[in-house]
Order: sequence, then structure tokens, then C-alpha cells
Amino acid sequence: MEKSTTLAVTAATVYGLLLRILHDLLDQFLGSIISISFVMLAPLTIGFLTIYLLPKDQTKSMVSIIFKPFLPCAILMCITIALNIEGTICWLMIFPLFAFTASLGGIIASQIRKKNDRDSNQKNRNTLYGSFILCLPLVLGFIEGDTTSSRKDFYISRSVIIKASSKQVWKELTNINEIKPEEQKNSLSTFLGFPRHISTTIEKLEIGGRRIAIYDKGLFFNETIAKLENEQLLVLNININPNTIPVKVMDEHIVLGGKHVDILQDVYRLQSLSDGTCKLTLSSHFYINTPFNWYAGLWSEYLMGDILKSQINLIQSRTYKI
Repeated sequence: MEKSTTLAVTAATVYGLLLRILHDLLDQFLGSIISISFVMLAPLTIGFLTIYLLPKDQTKSMVSIIFKPFLPCAILMCITIALNIEGTICWLMIFPLFAFTASLGGIIASQIRKKNDRDSNQKNRNTLYGSFILCLPLVLGFIEGDTTSSRKDFYISRSVIIKASSKQVWKELTNINEIKPEEQKNSLSTFLGFPRHISTTIEKLEIGGRRIAIYDKGLFFNETIAKLENEQLLVLNININPNTIPVKVMDEHIVLGGKHVDILQDVYRLQSLSDGTCKLTLSSHFYINTPFNWYAGLWSEYLMGDILKSQINLIQSRTYKI
């Protein structure tokens, strides 16, 4: 990497890191880091600064303008993960949007530079515009606060056909207990850092009874049986206290039970089929609360679906071993 490129990328990275630190210091006034002002405008200004500081001969092609802003974003991701400022799972989900917006910032910077070249009298004015753009994340952050977040509820389900009777499947479902490592297949959710399922126990199989699901890294869910129909239906209300979830488990901004995401209820349904098999369906009700539910919802549905699939696959594999 050329010296001029290194300087531009370093300056953009330091600027992004300062924005992140200021958001923590001024969170009382700026609201959540999961906001339009940070998630959308911070990468835009990082990309803008990168291209604006690069020599003209390195920004002649649109390819350079689009992809060079990725560099400070990637470095910023590595630094904040290494310093435990942000979690890996949060970054992996947001990076595609972050990088795309950084490219838009690079395109804006290139257009301003072209205007400067065509009209030297406009150079000072365009420089002023550029300085204003760099202040946008903080200025709009004070205005935005948490006002742009909105709740969206999701209901998703996954099903599997098990070659066993409903009675056999029900027995495995209500007696999960300890889960051995070899029983768990690699999945997207575990790859992204979601804790592995260790055990699930039911204290009393009755309405009002408690089921405890334990995961590694200290994560656990207290679940209450809300409805019960033997060998047919198990409805669980999920109560997650975010204060009991260790910081190392999940990024603080997407912690379960927090203000941005929560799981409310799981429903297991068993349906006996005419060929003697059983259809097991696991449904989940959860919500997200962000300014960009259209994007966060895609990830949430995919990850939750992956977790549900892992749960019913465990029951299926255990039933086959009977």
C-alpha cells in the first residue's frame, strides 16, 4: 500500500474510531449506537474522508472509489473487536450495509473533487461542505436520539418429519437434558458466535412448570409452560433478563431481552400423520426494535430459523436412535 493511501486510510479509520468512542461518551444525548446517524452516516463519512484524502491519480476509476472505502471499515471492525468495543456477531451482520454506505460516501467525495477541479472558485465552498459532512453523524445523532426506532414482531417456524410416533417424539422433546457436543452440527448461528446449547431440563411437566435452557458462556433462558397438550402441544413463555447475560456472550447492542431484540414465546406442535410418522413444528415469536428493521429483520429471521432448525434436528436425531 502506497504511503498516501496508508495516510488516507489511517485518517479515516481514526475518524471512525473517534466517532465510536464519542457515541459511548455521549450516549445519554446521542441515543443508541444502533441508529441511522451512526450505522448509516458514520460509514458514509468514513468513505467520504478516504476518497477525499487520496491523491487524484488513485481515484480515477470507479472501482477504486467504490472499494477503497472498504479498507478503513475493515480495519475499524478488527480494532473494535480486538478491544471488545463491539462483538463479532454484530459486525458480521452490519458490515455489508456499512461497506455499501461507505462506498456512497466515496462517490460523494469524488463528485465534490470533480467540481473543485472544474471551478477553482468553488473549492473553498466545497471544502466547507466536506467539513460539514464529517460532522453529520454527531449533529444528526443529537437530533435523532432513539426516536427513529420502531418495533416489529416476527413469527417464524421450522418443521421436520420424524419416522416415529408422536409418543416417541414427545418423550424426546420433554427429556432433552444434557446435549453432547457430537449431537450438535455446525450452523450459521454458532459460526457467528451464538452460544452452543448445553442442556434443557423441565422441572415439572405441567402448566406453570419451568423449563431451563442452558447454553455455554453463561447464557440461560427461564421458560414457563403456558399451555400443554400431551403428545400434541407445548407452549413456552420466555422470560429473559438481559442483566443476567454475561457481557462476553453477545454484543451489548443485540443482547437478548434488551431494547433492540427479545424472544417472547416458543411453540412445539406434534402432528401424527397417516403413515405412522410425526410432523414436529417449532415456532417462535420475537421482535426487533431498530431504525432499519428491513435489514435487521432479514438477519433475525435467518438466524432464528437456523436456531429453531437445530433444535428440531436434535429431537429428530435422538428419536431415530430409539
